[in-house]
Amino acid sequence: SDFANHPLSHLMASVFGFHDTALVEVFCYALSPDDGSHHRAKIARESEHFVDVTALSAVAIAQRIRADGVHVLVNLNGYTKGARSEVFALRPAPVQLLYMGFPATMGASYID
Repeated sequence: SDFANHPLSHLMASVFGFHDTALVEVFCYALSPDDGSHHRAKIARESEHFVDVTALSAVAIAQRIRADGVHVLVNLNGYTKGARSEVFALRPAPVQLLYMGFPATMGASYID
């Protein structure tokens, strides 16, 4: 997702660290390169698992998500710049949803 000096990170930066790790395991998959911002650093530091997948293919990303055992995958990009919707089209998680980054439905069968 847009884990950088980007409005999404400005709004969501603290969310990833608020989860009770005894109940929820949080994975963040970065789709954009590290911009050196404090926003990205905070998200990376406070997420239980922060994985930079910028160099991976959609298939490799989907395989990684499956291997990590993710049950609910949240798309924070929608159809915005840098989005990797093709990863979601591969259905790497049993439940997939859209939040925050795109202000409408994606109209896609791979988003629950």
